[in-house]
Amino acid sequence: MKLAYIRWKDAVAEEAGDAGTKNPQAQLVELQEIGFLLDENEEAVVIGMEIHNDSEVRPGRWRLHIPKVSIQEMRVVDLDKAFARKRKKTV
Repeated sequence: MKLAYIRWKDAVAEEAGDAGTKNPQAQLVELQEIGFLLDENEEAVVIGMEIHNDSEVRPGRWRLHIPKVSIQEMRVVDLDKAFARKRKKTV
């Protein structure tokens, strides 16, 4: 199993009546996600996550589909290497 860290940009919604910049680049939000790498193709990466206590999201297992064109950085590591057991030192 592989673990993935993904830094990506996504759209932001706002009311049209709000004063503020209309610069499209300033309106994107940068997100960071960590999850199990479930699938990947030329268009998207799918990671699996578990959420326990969050005021905005119902607890449970979730799949997040991230468009590859939105990904700024992606790191993938084998789960056993991410949390390798430390060897006991012998004296």
